Amino acid sequence: MENNSRKSKHFPWPLLIVMGFGGLNIASLLVGIVAIFVQGHLAIYGMLSVVAIVCAIVFSQDSESDNNDVLLLLVAFPLFIVGFTFGYIAGFDHMTLTFALQFVAAILSFVLSKMRSCRQMLICYAAVVLPLVCFSYFDLLTDHNMKDRNMEMSCFAIIVAYMGIFAATIRDKWFASTVIKDYLKTIRFATAAVSVVLIWFIHGDNTAFAIVFAAISFVIACMLLRNYVTGDKLIVGYILALSCSMSTALYPAMALPVVGMLLSFLVLDYVCLVLFSATFVGGLAYFYYDLDMLLINKSYLLMASGLFFLLMFYFVKRVIK
Repeated sequence: MENNSRKSKHFPWPLLIVMGFGGLNIASLLVGIVAIFVQGHLAIYGMLSVVAIVCAIVFSQDSESDNNDVLLLLVAFPLFIVGFTFGYIAGFDHMTLTFALQFVAAILSFVLSKMRSCRQMLICYAAVVLPLVCFSYFDLLTDHNMKDRNMEMSCFAIIVAYMGIFAATIRDKWFASTVIKDYLKTIRFATAAVSVVLIWFIHGDNTAFAIVFAAISFVIACMLLRNYVTGDKLIVGYILALSCSMSTALYPAMALPVVGMLLSFLVLDYVCLVLFSATFVGGLAYFYYDLDMLLINKSYLLMASGLFFLLMFYFVKRVIK
């Protein structure tokens, strides 16, 4: 007889996707039905928000169940969506406080939940909500120039903080005795994805931010070089790293991805490496087409840049031999 003892307890990916859409439909249906009966009673929305989140936590406790995927996608997942949605409705007039409470609720849900997939989604949600706390506060300002400037500075500060968290996860021994030791990849992905999105809210002509990111990439590149190069070649490597970093110091959307690619290489996180690489290509393309010069001059600049990076690649290969 066929031995089924080694079969995976997890459902196939196509079925998981279908159940995920089913969970979204369930959440939408619940929100719609409740909205019909409750209408404008914000206190009831707040109460139902707490009840839905508590119920979602209860259903996400059994991490050893054979049907944990069903519980997650068709029960816990919709309840979390309903709970957070009702929270937004209840606190629509006080969005800064609402976003802060949403962040706290996501963290508490992460601590109290047991399902791994559920915790991963909550980490990503918390990483998205945290910047919204700052942005909702600046929406209260009437001076548009001040608001834009403050939002840009907030984006920069959040990106630096998130990239610091990304770098900290590389030291996995620091988290060996904590509950997040099994979720470092998720934290890296969440911080990387949010940083990539926020970088487009920083003005392309803000070279000060780009210089900061370029300086950080130079420091990380020097740390990497010391692991692979010794002797006189190390000085040459430093010069090459400085040249490559300086070439990204004109545009934040090119400088930040280089930092992310270097950090991803340090920990061999290929998902984040692809994400930052795609962002770098997008930033380079946007910078090229946004230049205020003739197309022929752009072509010359593109050829010169390609030649420069080919020479850098050649010298780097010579250095590490």
